[in-house]
Formats: sequence, structure tokens, C-alpha cells
Amino acid sequence: MSPEERQRRDARILEVYRECGSIRETRRRLGHSIKTIRRVIHGQNKPKSRLIGRPARRSSKLDPYKGVVKRLVLEDQLTAVLVLEEIRALGYDGGYSTVKRYVRGIRPRPKRGPTTVVDHPPGDEGQVDWSPYTVTLGGEKADVHAFSMVLPFSSWMFLRFALDERLPTLVGLHDQAFEQLDAVPHRMSYDNMTTVGRHVSKDQVWLNPRFEAYAKAQDFEIHLIDQASPNQHAHVERHFDYVENNCLRRRRFRFDDLEDLNRHAAWWCDNVANVRRHGTWRERPVDRLERERPFLKPLPAARVEPYRLLQRTVRTDWCVALETNGYSVPPRFAGWPATLRLYPDRFEVIIDGAIVARHEIRLGRHQRFVLPEHEALFRRHTSSARLLEQAITRLGPVAADYHQGLKTQRGRGAGHHIKRILTLADRHGSETVVGAMAHAARFGNYSAEAVARVIAGKTLRAATTPDQDVPMPPERVRRWLDGLEVEGSDLADYDELIDRVDDFTDPATDEEDDDHEA
Repeated sequence: MSPEERQRRDARILEVYRECGSIRETRRRLGHSIKTIRRVIHGQNKPKSRLIGRPARRSSKLDPYKGVVKRLVLEDQLTAVLVLEEIRALGYDGGYSTVKRYVRGIRPRPKRGPTTVVDHPPGDEGQVDWSPYTVTLGGEKADVHAFSMVLPFSSWMFLRFALDERLPTLVGLHDQAFEQLDAVPHRMSYDNMTTVGRHVSKDQVWLNPRFEAYAKAQDFEIHLIDQASPNQHAHVERHFDYVENNCLRRRRFRFDDLEDLNRHAAWWCDNVANVRRHGTWRERPVDRLERERPFLKPLPAARVEPYRLLQRTVRTDWCVALETNGYSVPPRFAGWPATLRLYPDRFEVIIDGAIVARHEIRLGRHQRFVLPEHEALFRRHTSSARLLEQAITRLGPVAADYHQGLKTQRGRGAGHHIKRILTLADRHGSETVVGAMAHAARFGNYSAEAVARVIAGKTLRAATTPDQDVPMPPERVRRWLDGLEVEGSDLADYDELIDRVDDFTDPATDEEDDDHEA
């Protein structure tokens, strides 16, 4: 067979094999032997003279690391930039181009269609958008939302993560970005997010009034990109691929919590994204930002603190609900509709156009937080025995025992005495009143008058012998009574102290003290 015929035969074999992809099918169609077809396919049918003198493949510095590179690329889905960082830590001292060529060989890049370039003057525009990601926070899968603000002229980026895309979150992240930038672009562009606005028709745009008010306070113009024109928002959207494959993949999408994730995002912006040599500009974004800064607007002097409004109805226990907890309002508003103006760390309760309560947002769940002034109002305006009982028993176990004695001696009149005792507690302090109740209980005298007499330092009449006056304890005991903390003490401890003082006190001194008290 002449060389020309052999060449035509080999070309035909390769053509058929590319069509069918099978050696047996190629043999069936052309009738050549399987050995011939295999030699042609594997390039072994060339004259031996062409193989003589072929140079051997040169070794590469990357050869010892190719197994690691394959794992990082095919399993961890790292980019060539991150692969280079990983293998340099293992000792690779070669160049980036070698790594990039090898990575492209094992993971070809997809083809991209043609695009157009949009010119952005310095300081003219900032672009904002959200992008959802699934990460691991503290060992559990969680959906987070990446907030990114990019200046198209310099490609300077601000990146943070949140658990939602609500308006207060959006406004708060704008504030953080402007503070870090220490300036405001002339306009901010958005991709039809409801918290900002949307295209109602071809020529009509609806803007969220609350965000529009925020934009006016910050002195920037709102621009919604045209429908079906994603290229107008290309700078911020293109960065999200960079966030996924460089920022998040560095930590394999694993973080301790949301704070850890945001610390990593801030570090990444400062140490990677904004200081890299940009592929288009061939400059660092931070360097271009310095040229852009004179064209940006200064931050406004007055800042608007972000908040959101919640609608609630005041419960019968005169509390409004927030995140399973109850927070008090004046008791007269029980059953009224209320509006909560919620800030990041506190909130205000607005009823009938007026602020009636301010609370800090507390930790914990299923708890009730009552302001002292609201409980005082409730005590003055209620005669509920059950609620009075709750109020006095909150003073401690001694008060609870005294309450039982009141019910036994006074019957239905116990509520009158409880209200008077609670008034004494407001006036003299709960510790003094509880100590007075302990002394009165020692002599079986259960009444508001008995508690008041003990506090005033007067003699106390024992309930068991109505005609006998029981002298007050010595002055040292009364001084101890004023500073007593009895919630955590047993009544027997108090009795023991009284008896011990009685045993070692001079009777003459007691008589002088009693005469002086009289």
C-alpha cells in the first residue's frame, strides 16, 4: 500500500471512529481489522522513522503536586489562584502560569458569549445586589444572603452576610458600607428588589417610600436598571462568582457563626479583593478608589437610624409580645392596638400616636419583663387577690409565709393589708419590709399595722395575748433588721439571733432602751 493510500485509509478510519465512537462499529463499516483500526486511533501506524529523535517530555516543578491539584480542583472546586496558594504552602515554588495551564487541562473553562463595555465615570455610581449561599455555621447548614456594594469605576467592593433581605437589614448594611467608604456615590443602582422599588410598567417605576426617604437623607439618587438589561448591573453580579469561588471556598464554606463569616468577609475585602491586581484595569481597586474619592459625595452630618415597624395588640397581662418574650406597657392599655418601632438593640411602643414605653431587647425566651413604673401603676389600680398574691410572694419565702398568716388571721381582708404592705415596700425598700414581716411573724401578729410599727421602731402587741405589749428587740437587732437580706435566709436563723441577743443583753440596759424608745 502506497503512503498516499495509507494516509487516505487512516483518515477514513479516524473519521468513522469519531462518528460512531466504537472500534467494533468502525470495523463493521470499513472491514479493516481491529488491530489496524486500533493502531491508527492510538497513533501507532506512523512510520518508525518519524518517532526517532523525538525529544522526551521535560519534567515540571508541578509534577509532585499534580495529585493534590486534581483533588483541589475536582473535589474542592478551587480556582487556579487558590490552588496556587494551597500548594505553595506545601513547598511548590513554580509559577502561576504552569498551574493555570494544568488546571485548564483538567477542567476546561466554559465558553462565554460576547459582551459590551459600559463606561462609568468616577464617583458616579455604586451597584448593590443580594446573592444567596448555603454555608455551614457551627456545624449546621444555613442559608445566608450576601450583600455586596461595588463601585464600577474602581471595582472597590464591600461585602457582608445576613440572614434575611428585609428593609432594616438592607438599610443597616448601606450604612456600614458608606461608613467604611467614608463617602456616598451620586446614585445607587438596584435590580428591581421590592425593598427598593420595581418597574410597574415600561415607563413607570414604583419606589418603596421608606427606602426613598432613606436615600434622600443620605443624598443619593435611586436607579433601577432596565428590565432584561443585566449588563447594566454586571460589576456587582460578576463579583458574586468571585465571592463564591475565592472568598467562601477558602474556608470550604464552613464558619463558626455569622459573626465569624462576616469577619472573614471583611478580612477578604481588605486583604484580597480590594488589593489584587485587577484583570481589566491592571491596577489595584484601592489605588483607583483614591483617584475616585474626590468625585464622591461626603457623608451627611445627620444619619437616619434604621428601624422597622411591627403591629401588636397589648395582652391582658399589659405586655406586648416580641420574639416569644413579653414587655410591659401601662396597664390601662390592655387590649389596645400598638405599634412597635424596632431598632437593632431596643424598641419603642407607640399607642394612639404616643410613645408609652421603651424597652431594651432582652436575651432568653418565654420571659416577661415589667418596668417598675408599670407594676406600680398596676398596684394602685387593681384589687385582684391573685395578682396581689403574686406581687407579695415575689418578695421572697418570708413574705410568702407572712401572706399565708394574713389569710389565716384576716380572711377576705388580707388583700387590704397586702396592698398596704406593698406600699411600705415601695417607700422603705423590700429588704426592710421583709425583715419587719419576719419580726411580726415571730409574735404571731399578721397585719399591715404590725409591719408599719416594726419599721417605725414602736412596740408590738402580740396576737396571742392581746393585752400584753411585747417590747421591740434591742437597738443592735433593729440596725441589723434595716440591712437584712432575708430572701435567702430561713426564719429560724432570725429567731436564733433574737434569742442569742436576749440571753447576753443586760436587762437594765434593755429597760433603759425601752424607756428611751417610749
